[in-house]
Amino acid sequence: MSKLEKDKDKLMHSLKKATDFKTLFSQHQENLIEEELKLYLTELLSKKNVTKAEVMRKSGITEATGYQYFDGKRKPSREKLIALAIGFGIDVDETNDLLKKTGYAKLYPKHKWDAIVIFGMSHSQSLVEIDELLFDAQLKTFSEG
Repeated sequence: MSKLEKDKDKLMHSLKKATDFKTLFSQHQENLIEEELKLYLTELLSKKNVTKAEVMRKSGITEATGYQYFDGKRKPSREKLIALAIGFGIDVDETNDLLKKTGYAKLYPKHKWDAIVIFGMSHSQSLVEIDELLFDAQLKTFSEG
């Protein structure tokens, strides 16, 4: 078991057994995820050496909305965050990390919509190509969101 898993398990146990949240919170603050989305997106821009405009174009997100996400003025839905991940060209593991850090459920392979997205991302498909697979499966597409 990794240190992160041990920390998570320790925190979960402490949360269940605690009688005073303020004390518990101060003792375990270092184990809580507090990364702002805008900081993480800025980090990804640098890491992937892409521009905001490129990411928005590849993710099918309008500039006005996209800049609100990047500036931290608006939180994207889970689907829009996944679209941004596709725009960044990050893999499924990085996408799940992004989802987890923002409080959304990770991509789950037994969920039809997620399974198609996982397939598309794993095969470096564009948002349009993934949308076609979703449409063919009669599921909600990114362009419908």
